[in-house]
Amino acid sequence: MPESDQYAQHRDRARGAIERMKRAADEERGARAERDAEVRAMLETPGATLGSVAHDLGVSKSLIAVIQREGRRPFTTVEEARRFLEEHGQQE
Repeated sequence: MPESDQYAQHRDRARGAIERMKRAADEERGARAERDAEVRAMLETPGATLGSVAHDLGVSKSLIAVIQREGRRPFTTVEEARRFLEEHGQQE
């Protein structure tokens, strides 16, 4: 196989991998947003505490506290919310 064909194959595979990574990142952001909304709803349930929610989900209490704190954060524009998600959406 000529070198240019090999290059083209690798390029196409790399482009495909990049697209899969983008889709996975979008899916992860969506799952995090859904998780955060459900955690906030759990915390609003009478008798729920940071510790009980963390225990029931198998995560740290500090993660639950961060989710709770960020849920109270007011945004005045969509751009502020997007910027915040870009900066903090990957934390866990």
